[in-house]
Amino acid sequence: MIARHLAKGFKVKLRKLVLLPAAAALTMTFAWAGAASADTLLTLSGPITGNTVGPQSTSNPCIIAGTHCSQPANFGYNDFTQNGNLTAYNMWSTTPTAAVADGVQGTPYTVGQLNSVLGSTFVVAIDVNTTGAAGETLQLFEVWDTTSNTRLYHYNGDTLIGNVNNNGNGYADWTLGNISFAGLSSTDGILFHAVWNGASDGAESFFLVGGTPAIPEPETYAMMLVGFSLLGFVARRRKQGRANVVPA
Repeated sequence: MIARHLAKGFKVKLRKLVLLPAAAALTMTFAWAGAASADTLLTLSGPITGNTVGPQSTSNPCIIAGTHCSQPANFGYNDFTQNGNLTAYNMWSTTPTAAVADGVQGTPYTVGQLNSVLGSTFVVAIDVNTTGAAGETLQLFEVWDTTSNTRLYHYNGDTLIGNVNNNGNGYADWTLGNISFAGLSSTDGILFHAVWNGASDGAESFFLVGGTPAIPEPETYAMMLVGFSLLGFVARRRKQGRANVVPA
């Protein structure tokens, strides 16, 4: 009788020892999923056919735009000056609304401000304003945490984005995403940075659209696989343990 109790106690302790690393792996997996991580590569999607993302005028806030934008309360943007003789732009976001010069950093948003308007995840929508030349080319897009001086997300071109049918109609022709600030302080400062050229006429606009589900990064899938593998191992050990129990 005593031996059976000792054996049972040993199996319980062994089960706990095996479960702990599995639980830890799963905790790390779901803590990391969707969180803002340093220098994550953004996915460019498009050209988008039809008017399905937007319009900007329904309080989807602009961050960089050479056209008029309808903004949520207390949410500004870089209202840069579009010049027909200037085809290359290097623009940073700012708030409140102001015309910030080429290559000059504006005033950051805060994580709390962005989350209150967009929710937990969002995409950057690009509305291209082009003509038959269709030469607009995205060179770079970045999202910076100015508090820690860390680049959170980026996209590197050169990518032609002028080959669109919806010319400057207030809807997205392309999207960059998905973006999440999970794990950051609500007071952290955030700046957006866009570099593009071949802008033969009109002015591009970059605005934010919330409510987009986060897409786990490849390393997240790897961690999930490790966690589920450990849980499978635990289940097999429990089944074997029950099979080896000898009735008294």
